[in-house]
Amino acid sequence: MSLSRRRFIQQILALTAGGITSPLMAYDASDNAPLKKTGVVLDPSFYLHDHKDHPENSQRLKAIDEALTKQKLWSQLTPVAGRLASNKELLLAHKQGYIDEIEILSKDGESFYNAYQEDTYINEHTFFAAKMAAGSAINVNLAVYDREIENGFALLRPPGHHALENQAMGFCIFNSDVIAARALQKYRGVKRVAIIDFDVHHGNGTQDLTINDPSIMAISIHQHPFWPLTGDLKYIGKGPAAGTNVNCPFIPGVGNGAYLGAYDNIIEAKLAAFKPEHIIVFAGYDAHWQDPLADHRMSVIGFNKLVDRCLESAKTLCNGRISFSLGGGYKLEPLAQCVAGTFHTLLNNPQKYLNPIGESPDGEVDSQEQLDELIRHHRDTV
Repeated sequence: MSLSRRRFIQQILALTAGGITSPLMAYDASDNAPLKKTGVVLDPSFYLHDHKDHPENSQRLKAIDEALTKQKLWSQLTPVAGRLASNKELLLAHKQGYIDEIEILSKDGESFYNAYQEDTYINEHTFFAAKMAAGSAINVNLAVYDREIENGFALLRPPGHHALENQAMGFCIFNSDVIAARALQKYRGVKRVAIIDFDVHHGNGTQDLTINDPSIMAISIHQHPFWPLTGDLKYIGKGPAAGTNVNCPFIPGVGNGAYLGAYDNIIEAKLAAFKPEHIIVFAGYDAHWQDPLADHRMSVIGFNKLVDRCLESAKTLCNGRISFSLGGGYKLEPLAQCVAGTFHTLLNNPQKYLNPIGESPDGEVDSQEQLDELIRHHRDTV
């Protein structure tokens, strides 16, 4: 029996109500269906962290849901249980005082974490949703690592890659990917985890949390100079972690050629040298050419090709162990189409070769000179 979206939601709710602790939602015996290839996490609490006038709002998930429904993707996915991260798990990336601060601010109702910048909002549901995002990231990565599913995509909100050890910023509360990476190390003895971030904004939180950690490789392709004004080439990792922080900054106007060129000429080799046992991808789609918050010119098929390269690296290096978590993307139609394209790519569906919305009418800025500079820099980096 195929799993309809309605059945999917019913099983997720039943799982939550029943207190089942397995990271993987098993089918009923009556289904008599084999395990599906790609897992997904989407918890109702992710919709409740919301501010309707903010670009990072719950409409993003609603648009994704509609695209997955229209393209009949829900029936091809395996639901993975969401859960709250424990306080000890949050401490894998954050200070206790900061965790307590988010809890207190959330109890106080709607506000901005920084009243002057007004970039990261908090409401009465934020603390719960952010803990659910971090715990759900752990669950999907454990399910992938244990080979209960081949790969997975956690549709998390609030996002995490800007979150610092002791500070929220850039729409982000808890750094779910770093927490999940360290949970893999703690619970499964994983020695090396790579985090690949293709959100158009540099993942400064991920960089800061791992800059001294030789067991986590942080890789980022992003627009630069651009908010948050981090991510230049000089940050390569400190001490024994030198060489494990890999930044690929690009000027405005670049697109598929720059991102795929960076992967083919830099990232693939860096991953091969690092030999990760697991890969986590922070999948931001705000580099799409229609996105209003940046100026890169990726297309849906460009993202699909990038995801395919990530999958090939995982297959070659770590027995296919790879998961994705939702990052940016602030125009609803390209966001939804990009996420659907990623699911088609994870499932190896023929739709991964489609290019809804098309390419930027302005074309791409020539990135070869900058790419050559990046190649030289990273070739000479330890």
